[in-house]
Amino acid sequence: MRVFATPLLLLCACSSYQPLALPGGMTALEGVVEEIAKPSAWIGIEVAPNESDSLEAFEVWPGLRITEVASGSPAERVGIQVGDVLLSFNGVEVNDLGRLENLLLEYRAPLVALKLERGTRIFELDSDVEVLSPHGKQRTLFYVDRILLRAAFRDTPGEGVFPEVAWLAEDSPLQEAGVQVGDRVLSFMGRDPGSSQELVRRLRLLLKPGDRAVFEIGQEGGRKEIDLKTWAPKKVLIDFSLWPLWGWSRDLERDTEDFLIGDLLLVSVFKRSRMGSEIQYTIFSVFSWKTGVALLESSN
Repeated sequence: MRVFATPLLLLCACSSYQPLALPGGMTALEGVVEEIAKPSAWIGIEVAPNESDSLEAFEVWPGLRITEVASGSPAERVGIQVGDVLLSFNGVEVNDLGRLENLLLEYRAPLVALKLERGTRIFELDSDVEVLSPHGKQRTLFYVDRILLRAAFRDTPGEGVFPEVAWLAEDSPLQEAGVQVGDRVLSFMGRDPGSSQELVRRLRLLLKPGDRAVFEIGQEGGRKEIDLKTWAPKKVLIDFSLWPLWGWSRDLERDTEDFLIGDLLLVSVFKRSRMGSEIQYTIFSVFSWKTGVALLESSN
């Protein structure tokens, strides 16, 4: 009988863990914008992500689907139609709106080579480009992922318009992998990362805390592939017991803690309960006393 006593007691033991609250420190970066007043190229199209309509099998296909063609615009003059898919702008793939906006903001040539898809046909054409007069417009400086990578990204013109690392938290998985502010994200999970806005959107769509992520990073003097795990909050013990001998539990949000010896269901031999700085002791659920910090109360 003694041989089985210890295993039976261990079977009665149980424990629970709870993730710590998400740390702050990056909230201030969200919504940081600047006023820009510079000319922007215009071809006269409105676009949307080229996504499937199925909720069961959500997919994002290459390119941007054209939803509107302005009357009298360069796009209308060269025969672009609503429903066409814009695949590339002057040789640069455009799979999200943020990248196309950045390309238009920097483009100054009179003609641009466009690659489009219409049904099963893929074709190229040259379109005129009009330059709009500068007008006040807000432009986002950073797109922030405060949880998975704990980093901020911005769009940089030229060289393919890849997202650039603008800020890293001290515990960012990117920083631990050797990435520095100013490095560029050339690929994410083996694919073009898109603009900084699109990169953050894909992070939240595809990954959860603690998941594996693969990036190709461009740095001075070359590029390298990094394989990392996204940030995940640490877990802390909140409950541990060996019934009926003893039990311990705490609540992080309410700042409470309970410890008891001899759990006899309706009665406990000894119990210690803490709420903040106040501690209550109880013996056999009959004798009870409290200790804590004396506070002065006043009424007006």
